Amino acid sequence: MFYEQDLNIKCDQICMGELTVKIHIALVVQEGMKDNLQKLVNEHKTVLSNNYIVSTKGTADYLHENTEIIVTEIVNSGQEGGDISIANMLLEGDIDVAIFLLNPIRYFPHCQDAYALMRVCNFKNIPLAMNMKTAGLILSNISRES
Repeated sequence: MFYEQDLNIKCDQICMGELTVKIHIALVVQEGMKDNLQKLVNEHKTVLSNNYIVSTKGTADYLHENTEIIVTEIVNSGQEGGDISIANMLLEGDIDVAIFLLNPIRYFPHCQDAYALMRVCNFKNIPLAMNMKTAGLILSNISRES
């Protein structure tokens, strides 16, 4: 469990690429965004392989079937409260970075859960990527010192 000061230091280290310990990365991708996930994994395989990955069941299943990335912790699918579980882990200080690739075209019934996740990241000052460019920037900064 991290205290708020520790989270702020860790956030600054992540953003500046100065972190040398394994971190917990939440990786969640909505339906219709799996091609983006594959591209992200291909471009950042080393950093994703060298840190802890937390994912919803659907994302974890895709990673298991299509990549060599090992998911350390799996929560329920988004429809079954997985996004809320990840938001809770963020609140508890169990996740250091969140990558949540939303489908910008399709609306999902549990989209409000994604909004809760965004609010938690904002409240706790946790780096959050919601598109490929931002995800790439965060992962590149993590990998510089890993």
